Amino acid sequence: MKFAAISREEACRLADRCAELLRKRFGVRRVVLLGSAAGDAPWHNRSDLDLAVEGLRPERYLEALTACYELLPPGLELDLIPLESAWPELRARIEGEVKMPTEPLEALRFEIENELRNLERLVERSNQFLARAPAEPDEVQVQGEAKYLHDFYNGVERIFERIAVRLDGDLPEGPNWHTLLLKRMGQPFGSVRPAVIDYPLEKKLAEYLRFRHLFRHTYGYDLEWQRVRGLGEALPDLFEALKAQLSDFLTALEQPDRNLPAGKS
Repeated sequence: MKFAAISREEACRLADRCAELLRKRFGVRRVVLLGSAAGDAPWHNRSDLDLAVEGLRPERYLEALTACYELLPPGLELDLIPLESAWPELRARIEGEVKMPTEPLEALRFEIENELRNLERLVERSNQFLARAPAEPDEVQVQGEAKYLHDFYNGVERIFERIAVRLDGDLPEGPNWHTLLLKRMGQPFGSVRPAVIDYPLEKKLAEYLRFRHLFRHTYGYDLEWQRVRGLGEALPDLFEALKAQLSDFLTALEQPDRNLPAGKS
């Protein structure tokens, strides 16, 4: 269930309360608000709070996350990102070395390229695991590869969310919004944008969406290695197809007869 819509200002106040709690109770030295609440992207009804934290001891991470959730309205998601283990691109943004572009199309390109770098790392780690995986991996190993597949689709969906919010102006509603979002990416959105991906890629990504649902709603020991391995082995080609089609999509947006909406704030 998603929370009743709140404003960016209210989200910032909630972030301040979380930051105060993290400093006082968990000894966190620094808290940095990121994402749409910080103004890096349009705020929308599925926006969450992204807080980069410095000095949070790993063994207290879950305790800190739980304590912060007690301050938030139901349905508002929170991501605590330890600065010590953040990717170099994220650290550069936090330290002010790299700025989010202000021009809408450049901002969208920036977000997509950052997410693609993260996806590339996931694919590399999946490849490394599969190269050394035994013929009959144990339960923990199967769950490890399954988590790569889960996280891969999460990253793909974040790209699609940014396109929907910045260009389409909203996200699909209802319990099936994840499926509706994927289908929307396979179609032009009025005169605003062309289709993001073609139908064959949409069908392939739908397999990973279904697997993510399975991963979230089943016990780890129920995961079938043959299916997990098959999806993992297909990941490199899938990623290359996604990257190529996103590149074509961004190029199409740059044509002079297209106007990019300013987006919601």
